[in-house]
Amino acid sequence: MATRRTAWGLALLLVLPAAGRGQSHDLSEVPKPGECFRVTVETAITGNLKVVNDGKEQLVPLNARNDHAILEKVLKSDKGVIQKSARWYEKALSRAVVGDEKVERTLREQRRLIVAQKFDDNHFCYAPAGPLTRVELDVVAEHFDTLCLTGLLPSGEVAVGDSWAVPSASVQALCLFEGLINHDLKANLREVASGQAIIEVAGKASGIELGAMVKLDVTATARFDLLKKRLVSVEWKQKDVRDLGPASPAAEMESTTTISRTLLNDEPKELTHAALVAVPQENEPQDLLKLLEHKDHKGRYGFLHTRDWHVVGQTENHLVLRLMERGDFIAQATITAWNKEDAGKHTSVEEFKRQIARTPSWELEEVAEAGEIPTDEGRYLYRFAARGMLDGNKVVQNFVLLAGPNGDQCVITFTMKPANAGKIGTRDLALVNAIEFMKR
Repeated sequence: MATRRTAWGLALLLVLPAAGRGQSHDLSEVPKPGECFRVTVETAITGNLKVVNDGKEQLVPLNARNDHAILEKVLKSDKGVIQKSARWYEKALSRAVVGDEKVERTLREQRRLIVAQKFDDNHFCYAPAGPLTRVELDVVAEHFDTLCLTGLLPSGEVAVGDSWAVPSASVQALCLFEGLINHDLKANLREVASGQAIIEVAGKASGIELGAMVKLDVTATARFDLLKKRLVSVEWKQKDVRDLGPASPAAEMESTTTISRTLLNDEPKELTHAALVAVPQENEPQDLLKLLEHKDHKGRYGFLHTRDWHVVGQTENHLVLRLMERGDFIAQATITAWNKEDAGKHTSVEEFKRQIARTPSWELEEVAEAGEIPTDEGRYLYRFAARGMLDGNKVVQNFVLLAGPNGDQCVITFTMKPANAGKIGTRDLALVNAIEFMKR
């Protein structure tokens, strides 16, 4: 009898398919509102920034590490992809050594609760407690987009050896592109072992980020728990070649990002209904929460600004911002701390014009507008708009003198190509009127 059972068992082995070979697997995950995860995202970056000094290109070494530990609650999802989530950052730390300079960035304690969502086809992050700084936005928005992780999964059942194209929307989000140009990223089911499906991703992608062309070469490995029906980890490696952009340097970098993702059985206290009462229910956040906050490093002034203004330089007395619109460079704004006058007084128009005439490399050709502009009571605002040549290039420049009731002053200079003069609209005055002088 035992011999017959053995023979029957051998026959079954011959006719049944081998485990993991030819058998199809459902790798779908359907995140549901209310589900909570603990996610860790660790990224190591090495490479070189390319800067030009005296007409010569120089390589500046870059070494960076980002560490994030996040409690995440799904608020909205659609077709297997999270559309909106609330995140509590237990840890959010970015460290970098750029040349000889060390940089460390993190979040203020009152900005640890972040909402991440799809908005206007882009990844959008904000804090319900109030505006973020540009640094804080970079800390929470420039790490790997975990909202789109499940976009790596196939739309139907697959067998070992099967491959599928990664959707363009997921590629754009995972590569942090503002706009995707093209890609050939494909995923395949490499093997099934110990209750996990091992997925490999590889390919190239090109896109636009901060107005610059970026080319990526990606290789990644993802693990899917077949029993829990969850994507549990991803290791994402990429090589970047970035062109010089209006708001970012050229660079060549390599990075490795490791993501770990665990479904929580209990809702964290930081993400309960009571804790999220300040999170807007509507899809579009309030205008105030879309703004970013900037404070002068010497405490002279501060302002809120729209996210299309990017800080690109800062000295003791100057702050330089560039206005970007869908990847296009529109204008530059330079805020200069000016001499302080007695309370209720300001620099005279004649002296202001004399200072404008002394602007290095500036040749005035035509005055387009000059005059005082109505503003808040106690403040003074004068604008001098002109066309001319700057460093041999035709430009339009708007010089604005802003004075506060206590005699604090700054000059804001907007510089743009003539073709962009109409594109700035009222955004120059909006930036100026947002500037508030601080008590010192």
